[in-house]
Amino acid sequence: MARLQYFLLAEYARVDAGGLLTVVGAGFDRIAVDALPGQLRLGCAARVLLEEDEQEAQLSVAVRPPQGVGLSIESTLRPPSDAKPHEGMVGVLFAATFGMPVVAEGLYTFEAAVGEDRQQLSFTVERQSATGQADA
Repeated sequence: MARLQYFLLAEYARVDAGGLLTVVGAGFDRIAVDALPGQLRLGCAARVLLEEDEQEAQLSVAVRPPQGVGLSIESTLRPPSDAKPHEGMVGVLFAATFGMPVVAEGLYTFEAAVGEDRQQLSFTVERQSATGQADA
């Protein structure tokens, strides 16, 4: 059964044609913005482990803002044709960079799921004061 090995948020994430994951600006828990409502450029990345005989897995990423309507991304992950199993599993990478509406200050929670396997990450959006500096 497929499982989620890891999930992370970043300023930018992509998987190239050779299967290499590139992530920039990961590990934040607070973002300061100049004005609300607005939009953030945000990336997410995940690695899903499939058993050797599994052909695909469904990955979903849901975003819950402190108020308003949430968003979700769903993707069917399939191992590359030249994938080599390691200890009976095949790793499949996912990455997306997208514009995310920011409607209010508060906690934004992301949940990645593969079947019943789930991981959550969150960050706080704060309005930046006129003399403050952004952490984004």
